[in-house]
Amino acid sequence: MSDYRERVLAALEAFATKNRGNQSAPMKKPKSTRDDIPTEAQEQNRVAALLDQLTIDGAPVVWCHPPNESYGISPQAGRNRKRAGVKRGCPDILIFSPGPKTGKPVAIEMKRVKYSSTTPEQRDWLQKLDRQCGWNTYIAKGFDQAVHILKANGYIT
Repeated sequence: MSDYRERVLAALEAFATKNRGNQSAPMKKPKSTRDDIPTEAQEQNRVAALLDQLTIDGAPVVWCHPPNESYGISPQAGRNRKRAGVKRGCPDILIFSPGPKTGKPVAIEMKRVKYSSTTPEQRDWLQKLDRQCGWNTYIAKGFDQAVHILKANGYIT
């Protein structure tokens, strides 16, 4: 038993000594991680706050965000929402007020600036709204792109 104890203590001492030496080494700047990039929900919330402030000729812009997120809900709630008409891939932002510059409503699919992509269902929705319904449709990678889209359509001057 004593031999085993000595080996464990020696291993612990070697580990502690090795790690003490690493602490004095200069720390490298960490690379950008997913945590450095705002989430899609955070970007969406910023755009929502902006849209709530916009007006056209003194009237508020008519828009909504369809509740397509599935995280955090029970399977029963998901089934109920599907029965009620929630459709997979529906764009994150639907602006029903026609854009002052374009005269068309706008659909925006929000994405993170990095680490995100559109699904086939999302691309299909944007295509249908564009071709069949005459909407202007966009994919916005972050808040800044969404603001650019709103300016291009005349919601922001």
